[in-house]
Parts: sequence; C-alpha cells; structure tokens
Amino acid sequence: MRDQSFKKGIQYEIFVGIKDKDNYREILNVNDFKNILTEICTEKQISFSLLTQLGGYTHNKGYTTETSLRVVIIGIGEDEVTRLGERLKKEINTDTILIAKTEIEYCFL
Repeated sequence: MRDQSFKKGIQYEIFVGIKDKDNYREILNVNDFKNILTEICTEKQISFSLLTQLGGYTHNKGYTTETSLRVVIIGIGEDEVTRLGERLKKEINTDTILIAKTEIEYCFL
C-alpha cells in the first residue's frame, strides 16, 4: 500500500512557445514538440505532464500570439530542469523559454 501522506517538493513549469525565432512562424506543430519532449524525457527518465495553451507577447516586431506549451515536472533538481529547458529552447529554435519554480505538497494515490 502506498504512503498517502503529503510530501514537500518542488514543481517546475517550463513554458515554451513554438514560433521559430528567425521568422516568427510556427514551423513545428504540437505533435512535433511532443515527440521531441518525449524523446528527451525518456532518455533522461524524467516524469512530466504537457499542456497546450495559447500565449501572447511583445517582441521586436510587435505583438504576437502563438501556441504555447507548458511542461510540468516534479521530482528533478534545478540544474536538470535548466538543462532540459535549454535543450528544448535549442530544439524548437525559440527566443526565450520561461521556467517557473513553486514549492508544493503532493501525494500519489
């Protein structure tokens, strides 16, 4: 039987827009991103959840919206999540990603 008490931990969220930084178009689609993320996380044995959403921001050519993906991860360290973010940024060829860190309490049932 599982221990059903709550544990303290860190939840990371990586926000990634899929517009290409060179031409500001969505060259990749959500399935392409899923495949890239799954390959990296399988290789590194990282548990994750992926959510698809819409994001908007201002860049040097004005305001734009794009498909934005949120990767939620619990159970890895800050260095590892930073390496994952940098790799995703390079693979997607995007200008910027955002990593948010939140202290949480969690329990697996």
